[in-house]
Amino acid sequence: MAKQNAVYEPGELDRVRGKLGSLDPNEAKRMAQVLGGKVGVEKSETPPPPRPRTRTETVDVHVKGKSGSGGGNRSQPRRRPESPLPVDSEDEESLLRTVPKKPNPADDPTKPYRLSYWERTKMDRMAGSAEFDIKNPIQVLQSILSFFSRPADLVSSSFVKGRMNEYYKHIETLVTATRSLLPRNNVLRNERMKRISYPAYLILDLIRQWNIEKIASDLSRIQANPRSARVEDFQEILKIIYRPMFLMEQLDLENHIKEAYRLVYKILFIENPTEAQNKQQELLRNAVAAFGVIRRDIRFLLYPLLLKLLSDKFLTYNAFFTERRNRFITFIEATEADRLSPQSLLKDSEVTEEMVIGKKEGEEEENAADESIDESDLNDAEKKKRVVLEAERKALDRGLDTLETLFPKAGWDQISEFPDLFPYFSELLDLKKGYILIPATDPLQQVAVLTRILEELLFGLRYVNFTTVDQDGNPEDISEAMTSIMTNWHFYIDDAFGKEYLPRLDEYCHILDNPAESRSSPYAKRLLNEIHWIKRLYFLPYYRFEASSPPPFQKKEVTALYPEIRHLRKYLTAVAAGIEQGIKVGSPKENTRCDGIGNPWEPYIFQVPNPVSKRLDSLLGKKQTNASLIFYTLAVTVVLDNLVNDERSWAYNVDWTASFFRSVNNAGVTPVFGIDEKVDTEAIFKQSLKQKEEG
Repeated sequence: MAKQNAVYEPGELDRVRGKLGSLDPNEAKRMAQVLGGKVGVEKSETPPPPRPRTRTETVDVHVKGKSGSGGGNRSQPRRRPESPLPVDSEDEESLLRTVPKKPNPADDPTKPYRLSYWERTKMDRMAGSAEFDIKNPIQVLQSILSFFSRPADLVSSSFVKGRMNEYYKHIETLVTATRSLLPRNNVLRNERMKRISYPAYLILDLIRQWNIEKIASDLSRIQANPRSARVEDFQEILKIIYRPMFLMEQLDLENHIKEAYRLVYKILFIENPTEAQNKQQELLRNAVAAFGVIRRDIRFLLYPLLLKLLSDKFLTYNAFFTERRNRFITFIEATEADRLSPQSLLKDSEVTEEMVIGKKEGEEEENAADESIDESDLNDAEKKKRVVLEAERKALDRGLDTLETLFPKAGWDQISEFPDLFPYFSELLDLKKGYILIPATDPLQQVAVLTRILEELLFGLRYVNFTTVDQDGNPEDISEAMTSIMTNWHFYIDDAFGKEYLPRLDEYCHILDNPAESRSSPYAKRLLNEIHWIKRLYFLPYYRFEASSPPPFQKKEVTALYPEIRHLRKYLTAVAAGIEQGIKVGSPKENTRCDGIGNPWEPYIFQVPNPVSKRLDSLLGKKQTNASLIFYTLAVTVVLDNLVNDERSWAYNVDWTASFFRSVNNAGVTPVFGIDEKVDTEAIFKQSLKQKEEG
């Protein structure tokens, strides 16, 4: 069968020849003879089929309109149809408003969600990045390799013990500084702040309510086993941290937060310029700086934990707080209405001294008007109660006046504002070294000073001959009871303060000087719990705190001080009543007999003069009698009894979350073991005595 000639595509032979390059004709013939074969044939080029003509269509658009004269129909010129005109923006908004927005099921807090493998691994990889350091590389790898099961959602131990301590320190600095600038127990300053700028007061009040004690407690529990810490363990901490930030979300740092602190500082400066410049100014700077760090950094750095708790997919920081807003608000137990609305605040430059101080008299008149109730509207029980309260108030005022006479300018006129008594009494009463750790804001400082003053006075009462008094119609010999109180008073103080409270307080403060981890150690937690229990069992029966465990000892082992204070007041009140009754009958010169005391008009005796007895000598002159000593001792006892045994006293109208140890700038972070402030109490007393003599 003859071989067919090869058929090539048009132009193919020319392309092959071009690739071979130029050839000599003789050489080409020779190669053809060697290779043999026949010359192929190329296909001829056929022209493409003619393109069919397309018919162009035009559309006549007829628009119905009004003619200028007759109002008939007319045809518009032909034109191509155009794309629809854009809807007017206002019409579009109205259209969107009429169409209800479809709720996002993923943001419905009532519906559970399921987290897929891919979304979980994306979250874990972000949490394990160096920026957040919430998970370590091994935990991230375990998450990636767990295709069919969900691994334990563990948190890096370095995050638990390192990062969280840093975050907590900033929050603690902010809150403790704010509580120091505007303490809850300083009623007068709070009222001034409310009156001058109530919106600013709300800002500072919200910040000082930040529950750092709960954060510290939960963090200590987690840090006890850092390697087993899980994401869900941080739920309560995240709620406490994020809720105040959400409530202040609309406030501007410069115009609202900083301005609120400037206003409270202006009030402090008007009250006491020296203290404001030396102490509070640094607190203000620390608070503002800490707030900026919390809002800018901590809020962002903790968001992966929120993402893992509240979202079914990976979301960026801004997208999370937008697309999971309902879940977030429900999680922190807040509502949109709870947020503080941005309001223009009064500038600190606009606050005058008259605005701060000038209305004090008006406030007193207003309070007096509130108290002046028509007695005809009261029943017998209410009238009796009112008489008792009025008598108690007068007795307290007399007691404070007596203390001001004995120890002028110590701060008795502002006792409810908790002035620092330690610089005044440290040398005067020879207070032990540990007493310095009790801060001025702790009522226990006042208890310590008053009990020591009473101790010095009771040395003179040992030579008083106590007899029988009338107690509710029943005669009672109080000599034995008074002897027991006077003999054991020093042991009450030494046992409660020297043996139980101060050593633990000193130990706890030394722990705070160590690394941050030691603060949350089991030993530190046990010490803290014991300190709170001792304060309640020995000194302040109405003291409230969050106990982490039962008291460290049985109640029968406790020699409480507050019942002895009440007994001492009861007996001295009966004796003082007997003396007053005797004065009405006769006179001291006649040696009038008095109930409860056998030698009221004899000179009092202090075998070893002490700082308090020396002041009594200077004040009483020739009236240095046992009766006078009874009245002075009763006056001090009344103040102390009101302080510890009356639930309505200023001791219990206090922010219990404030620091219970003396610290730098009263911030509750770094303890202070010594102060340089000295008070020349003798010079102050002599000057006061001179003024009385001249007056």
